[in-house]
Amino acid sequence: MKLKAKISKVRDHLVSGETFKIHYHEDLEYASTEIAEGLDLSQYYPKTNYASHLQKPKGIKGKLYVFVQSLMLRYKRSIIKQYQTDIQLLDVGGGIGVFAHYLKERGDRVQLVEPSRSAREIATHKGLKTYGSLNEIPKTSVFSVISFWHVLEHVKNLEESLQSYSDLLCSKGLIVIAVPNLNSFDAQYYGSNWAALDVPRHLWHFTENGIVRKLEEQGFSFIKSYPLWFDAFYIASLSEGYAGNKFAFFRGILIGLFSNLKAFFTKEYSSKIYLFRKKD
Repeated sequence: MKLKAKISKVRDHLVSGETFKIHYHEDLEYASTEIAEGLDLSQYYPKTNYASHLQKPKGIKGKLYVFVQSLMLRYKRSIIKQYQTDIQLLDVGGGIGVFAHYLKERGDRVQLVEPSRSAREIATHKGLKTYGSLNEIPKTSVFSVISFWHVLEHVKNLEESLQSYSDLLCSKGLIVIAVPNLNSFDAQYYGSNWAALDVPRHLWHFTENGIVRKLEEQGFSFIKSYPLWFDAFYIASLSEGYAGNKFAFFRGILIGLFSNLKAFFTKEYSSKIYLFRKKD
């Protein structure tokens, strides 16, 4: 089965084992997960081990995750600083506040939106100002940067939410988005077992053209995209496990490496960061 088939059936490997349909919209160059009306998506999020909510990952893999995370925190902030020196940031879906706290420790002003109460409590203990939803943010608030680190694919009312967050941005403010890339080698290689599909939690599945078009429709100008190299290894290792292959971690490292090498020429990395500026 090709990932970009008009309708693909994909299994939820993380929680329920249920199968969901993904519709690829060729004219829009992105895909969407079919969700039954009234379905409570909160029941499909694991209670203790969702990546953005892990406080102390365990084992060798956990230590490796923390090491890579520290490198990527520096990388992400350095990208933002190229385009916005005065950082007053709202981190949407910020989990336990890892990125937000990293910025706060370096003198940046930062607030956080996170629907999980337990994750919010941890973030609050780090001294971060947190909100449970967009509606809790004071209408008078103004931010120079709004970040969505692997969050936009979870947002149900996409256009409405983007407009609401745009209203909180200052003139020529930045929106920073990281999402998996439907055109990457590993996406094509693993097909329905590609872990970054993550149904039904991921409602949207973007190509670069698809997300750029969507944000431009919402009044933003595309600036530039950047690779997230380490995502290829993590996603490939999970995908190997979903496919039932032995030595999933090591096989994933090899496929992730090949995906990155191929993307060096095609620019189709497993996940990418996209920067947009609000138009006046």
